[in-house]
Amino acid sequence: MDGRGYVESLGRMKTIVYIDGETVVDYWDHPALRPAVNALAATYDLAARPDLDKEIHDLILSDSHLTGGKINRFLHIVLSREDLLARMRLQRAMMRYTGGCFGGRCVAGAVINALWSVTYEVDRASGGRTEYHRRFADYMKMCQERDLAVSGNITDAKGDRSRPPHAQADPDLFLRVVERRRDGIVVNGAKLQQSGAPMAHERLVVPTTALGPRDEDYAVAFAVPGDAEGVIHVNDSACSNAKFTAMEPQDIGNVTYGMHQSAHVIFDHVFVPWDRVFLCGEWQATRDLVHRFSDFQRFASSACRCGYIDLCMGTAAAMADYNGVAGKSHIQDKLIDMSIDAETLQGLVAGSAALASPTPSGVYLPDSLTVNAAKLFMNEAILKAGQRLADVGGGILVTRPSSRDLKIPKVGELLAKYHQGREGVDVEDRLKMARLAETLSGLSAPTTILSVIAAGPPATQRLNFRLLTDFAGKRRAAERLAGITKTP
Repeated sequence: MDGRGYVESLGRMKTIVYIDGETVVDYWDHPALRPAVNALAATYDLAARPDLDKEIHDLILSDSHLTGGKINRFLHIVLSREDLLARMRLQRAMMRYTGGCFGGRCVAGAVINALWSVTYEVDRASGGRTEYHRRFADYMKMCQERDLAVSGNITDAKGDRSRPPHAQADPDLFLRVVERRRDGIVVNGAKLQQSGAPMAHERLVVPTTALGPRDEDYAVAFAVPGDAEGVIHVNDSACSNAKFTAMEPQDIGNVTYGMHQSAHVIFDHVFVPWDRVFLCGEWQATRDLVHRFSDFQRFASSACRCGYIDLCMGTAAAMADYNGVAGKSHIQDKLIDMSIDAETLQGLVAGSAALASPTPSGVYLPDSLTVNAAKLFMNEAILKAGQRLADVGGGILVTRPSSRDLKIPKVGELLAKYHQGREGVDVEDRLKMARLAETLSGLSAPTTILSVIAAGPPATQRLNFRLLTDFAGKRRAAERLAGITKTP
């Protein structure tokens, strides 16, 4: 499919989606979801059209050992270190391209590869009594042939975190099997804050934690279509997402692809036929499944954030230029620091791929220690990139006038006059970049950005230290201690 075919395929489904308290039929066209739909559609267009971005087109296509043809890499089984490195490069390039979350495909890669390896091992350990791996291979072949977007569903409601699933006051706080039938199973529960779930065709569900012998009913992995009876989606209500319905498009940074979308997926007594059940009671397998999924997802998200820092870097460089301070040393230092963080993070991700080890199924697992180090480093690198971007951009990131203000007779002309940056830069371009900078910084609340900028940005405080510190006196003290009596 291309992007248009993907959106049309959503229209043929009967997916139940609630947004802000109301059920929405054409949810893919709702302002709150449209940016995330666009981000997923881009994964289809980039695969179908090399003219859009040749680098991403070459990365996003892969050879399937199941179909024998070309498939989208988000559905690929990782069978080599080279596969991991290609996925790393794809995640970074895709984030540079969209600046938005394509979690409706991204998370599935982690679930698919973890489940591929674990079902193989479970079947082998059972001596042929189970056939989970064959079922999963058939399912994946179908998804690849139809080019489906698969949403990985992991996070349970969890309830009292100090208790295991079987000891919860409400047994449905972890998704579970409530009925086993001749033709399949019935499940009940919920998977919360699932990235991009409404925009995917399929829901691939796995446990969220390692389970014990009394948690057999919770040791279940399966797949259902997004419009299966009893599957309900409730869109998240993040304050940052409200702008897509409340503001003019030209006042939103990255209005095309947005930043992130997630939904709560409720499974209200959903029937799953046996050919779509990939674990059912094998609690011993959940430890490896959760561990492998987590490492695969840390691999993908860390690679993705390399591209995010790239965007922060580029936006900061543009803002500095528009403000006429691109050549200042403290600006260049911030850009260099962002570059160092992006490349260090990619180095850690690449290291986990280079040290990857194969499982009996052939799936390669990223090195656990290295990929966890990458995720920890990424947590801080993203925060630092946002703060540096806010520092370079200035208070205009949150104090700029709206596009409506600029249309006020005479007042709009005065606003444009007083928001001019470097000569030769269009005022609207400066405001557009400020909007993107606000979005990318992750510091949209005025207090956070103005705390960086108000009373002068950090560079001015550093200047005061340079002016007020008695460096000469401190040098004389050091020379005295060293026995130097005459300063050269």
